[in-house]
Amino acid sequence: MFSRSIMIKIAIGVCLILVAMYTRAAASSDVGLKGFGPRIGYVDPEGTFDGSVELGMVFDFGEFAKQLRWDGSISYWSTGQDYKYHNGNRYDTYSWKLSDLALRSGLNYHFTQGDWVPYLGGGLGMHFYTWDYNEAPFYSNSSDSKFGIYLDGGIEHKLSANWTGQMQVQLDFADPDQTALLFNFIYRLH
Repeated sequence: MFSRSIMIKIAIGVCLILVAMYTRAAASSDVGLKGFGPRIGYVDPEGTFDGSVELGMVFDFGEFAKQLRWDGSISYWSTGQDYKYHNGNRYDTYSWKLSDLALRSGLNYHFTQGDWVPYLGGGLGMHFYTWDYNEAPFYSNSSDSKFGIYLDGGIEHKLSANWTGQMQVQLDFADPDQTALLFNFIYRLH
């Protein structure tokens, strides 16, 4: 979607903004592991890839400033397809699978305080891709890592004294770009 040079410029810009926000908020911050929990959702990668279930963990690292929260996640999804190809006088089939293990960290601004809290944010991520080909001619298994940025937004609701639920939409720009609808369940440490 974006060229590599534009991605690098955006990433540097995001890093500078995060450093500026951190420097300003460091004096009044409450940073540390504040909560963690499971993540489940549906991811739709760009291109001809089929959508898939995304599983993972989310982490709440506290507030840099009032209503500005630092979070992180580890997630995994995989998708694949079967293809037919002409092999001499017959058709053969091969299958392939794409897997993504992603590590992300970013900031979310929570617009209000109360029972239902909308939020918007983004951050940086590292994607570890693996392509597995089964009996595919002219292809071999490979892996690659890609640096990416993401934007997210959603709504948070307190489920009990210790549990918080989030429903969010996340847009990853990491080649392949990804759109995901995610449900996070965070156990708050007190």
